[in-house]
Amino acid sequence: MAEESQKIPILEKVGYSLGDSAANFVFMTMVIFQQAFYTDVMGLTPGEASMAILVPRLWDAFFDPIMGGLADRTRTRWGRFRPWVLWTSIPWGIVMFLAYFTPTGWSHGMLLTWAIITNMMLMTLYSANNMPYAALGGVMSSDQTERNKLNSFRFIAVNAAQFIVVGFTPVLVKRFAVGHNDAFGWEVTMGAYAVICVICFMIT
Repeated sequence: MAEESQKIPILEKVGYSLGDSAANFVFMTMVIFQQAFYTDVMGLTPGEASMAILVPRLWDAFFDPIMGGLADRTRTRWGRFRPWVLWTSIPWGIVMFLAYFTPTGWSHGMLLTWAIITNMMLMTLYSANNMPYAALGGVMSSDQTERNKLNSFRFIAVNAAQFIVVGFTPVLVKRFAVGHNDAFGWEVTMGAYAVICVICFMIT
């Protein structure tokens, strides 16, 4: 009976793995497209684009241990980790959109500030969501076989998200930019991704 209680139902594995899909919509976009977005769409210099990426990374290195402590000290009727996935889901979607939104009529310095602040907010929410999410997988079952199966579902979810981001982002941006500009194409594409992320987190 105890062994049965450690098994994770298939739907629960699928639901949990969707959190990884959502995280990779942000992570892969950052890794592959963020630098080019800052230079080619927002109009920052390569040095400024690097700064807009580096400063939030340094902040993230400082914030991660704080977030880990906050998650461990969280006490709710839903557990320590699951509430963080819920609490950060909608802010995540909003900030994900804002991080790839290009304000019009702003000075160069204001755009650089916007890029740094929105990217820092996105990194903060990423940590506030992803660290408790990762820890949640470790408490869903003490059965190592079940954990391995859960990781297999996560692997599939990650690869599905990466396939979509890498394969479809340039196509979608160009499609939505028709009759407008690349900035608009990015806004609509990332807005669509943000909605997908929020839905995935809600299911998780």
